[in-house]
Amino acid sequence: MSAEFSFEICSPTESQVTISLGGNLTGEQLERVEPDVRAAIGRVNGQFGILWDLRKVRRCDLAARQTMQKLQTEIAERSLRSAYVVSRPRIRGVALWVVHTSGDALARPFANHNQAMDWLDNSQGRIQVIVSRAKQIVSLGRKGAR
Repeated sequence: MSAEFSFEICSPTESQVTISLGGNLTGEQLERVEPDVRAAIGRVNGQFGILWDLRKVRRCDLAARQTMQKLQTEIAERSLRSAYVVSRPRIRGVALWVVHTSGDALARPFANHNQAMDWLDNSQGRIQVIVSRAKQIVSLGRKGAR
């Protein structure tokens, strides 16, 4: 597998953008593609959001992390969901750092693409899902007590 930087943006739907990164990420490389990422984020118009595909990333320097965090903060301001698909533990740590430092409650890292798509396709937030499940459990408990 090549360690060269790779970058691709695609929009499978009006309401989703996939940003694929690969190789060794540096701040300089991400700064060069940052305008393209911002433009793609600006086009997202719906309840879904941004899929960051980091499965091909080998390394990520501090400047690249900071650029990703800055972009994630902008995504958070638009209240869009974000999913980070990662396969390497070290890069999962990068994704967790980006999500945590951006303060975005609608961003999460995932081990595989299907889990990430489920998260993006879900129209309810995590808190709403928990409340809904709790109500179902309470409702079932009441029916069984009769």
